[in-house]
Amino acid sequence: MSSRVVLLGLGGLSLEILDPLIHRGWVPNLEYLLGRGVVGPLSSGLPPFAAAEWTMLLTGEGPGTTGFLEGCRKAPGSYFPEVANLKALSRRAPLSLLARTAPETVLVGVPLPPVPGPLPPEEAIQVLHWEGERFSARSLPLPLEEPSAEGEGEADALARFLEGATRRMIALSVSIARMLRSGGPRMVAIHFAGLDRILARFYQDLSAAFLGRSARGFDESLRQFFRVFDDAVGTVLDLSRKSGDLVVLSSAHGFGPARRALNLNAFLLAGGYLGLRPGAGRESLLREVAAPVLRSMRIERGRVKRILKRSGLSEAVDRAGSFFSSEIGHFDWSRTRAFSLTRTGITLNVRGVESLGTVNPGPEERALGESIRQELLALEDPATGRRPIREVVWRDALFEGPGLPELPHLIVRDWDPEYLLEDWRKVVPSGPVFFDPVLRTGAPRASGFYCFSGTGLPDRLRSPRSWTLPEIAAFLSDFLAPLDSSLPVKVPQGS
Repeated sequence: MSSRVVLLGLGGLSLEILDPLIHRGWVPNLEYLLGRGVVGPLSSGLPPFAAAEWTMLLTGEGPGTTGFLEGCRKAPGSYFPEVANLKALSRRAPLSLLARTAPETVLVGVPLPPVPGPLPPEEAIQVLHWEGERFSARSLPLPLEEPSAEGEGEADALARFLEGATRRMIALSVSIARMLRSGGPRMVAIHFAGLDRILARFYQDLSAAFLGRSARGFDESLRQFFRVFDDAVGTVLDLSRKSGDLVVLSSAHGFGPARRALNLNAFLLAGGYLGLRPGAGRESLLREVAAPVLRSMRIERGRVKRILKRSGLSEAVDRAGSFFSSEIGHFDWSRTRAFSLTRTGITLNVRGVESLGTVNPGPEERALGESIRQELLALEDPATGRRPIREVVWRDALFEGPGLPELPHLIVRDWDPEYLLEDWRKVVPSGPVFFDPVLRTGAPRASGFYCFSGTGLPDRLRSPRSWTLPEIAAFLSDFLAPLDSSLPVKVPQGS
């Protein structure tokens, strides 16, 4: 049995997309990997977003345990959103996959920071070292720096995006080679973030190319991107074959065409459930441009709070938001009864739970939530006459566990697959609830697949069956247990 696992996260790819990619010869290395492995359908039970899937894959636990619905949650005692981080996850899931790979695990491009803070770059290398139930993390220097975009101002935004994604994929490939050649860690987890973002923006172009047509002239650039991606897969194949590694491929969601978009906060604003501060529209440049720039300079809320601590303003910053948050600085909590900090979840502003709550707990809270739920189900797109929201569920009917109070009260569980649930931050006064997607032609869909491959493939994995992300996490956790462990390797049974 192999002593090392290489875990590949190909979120965004589905078998429906892979078939024409393989037929046109764009991904020969991936075709070889799938051809010598065991492939089957994979389901996650989560909204189809990468951070949510990695959170479940690395912990084996759902949002009811971790508190993170889409890889994000409302920070306890604050209105600020908090990205899922490895420190928080290790407290909620002490027997997770990460903790069983002693002594080291390497994450390459995985969209989870080690501690609360900004997301790591797409090709960042994080080395986690475990001692008992505690871990430390360090980041290695990136092998390549992104070239400056100076002089490209006249180029089309999508063309520049595609070129940048190809450069980042090259950097990720170098990171992969570096880690697999080191031979130290027992698990290397790799996330191909560029796939998800390319399919979101260029799904229409790929579909046209598969039919022999050119939609917007990106055919050759897309071919180049997938060629670079496939070269990275080839690096994994070559080095893992020499080492006898078990390669596990996970793609928990695919893509389809995006026809229309819907924003939950815009719905709440239009219904009078969400309030914005006066002048919120005029401050959009500050919130959407200046704040992200400041945070990219590592000027973060925590640092600002420490500076303001002596003046007694730290608590106010945490409660009400600030210009250093491009997400919620324009929300008027005194006029807000419900809000969204994820694409699919709605949180009620409950007194005694939130610092500036407006809704009484108990019957009033339940009645408000039920009213919102029914309005969402009846919501009709005036441009199409369709009702895109198919299922809205209370959190306690969907999940259970210590993280339940940190989840949104209402969760949109199912919707028309041709509709995008748009970024919750993009809400302005008089903004539309429904609109045509901007710079998006693909919508993520919850249909994915897995592949177990390699010379060390256990016999019990050789029969295809349907798997879930927690099942893969549980299997890998036992597979990677310390060599002197008496725990057996378990393979879930079923069809």
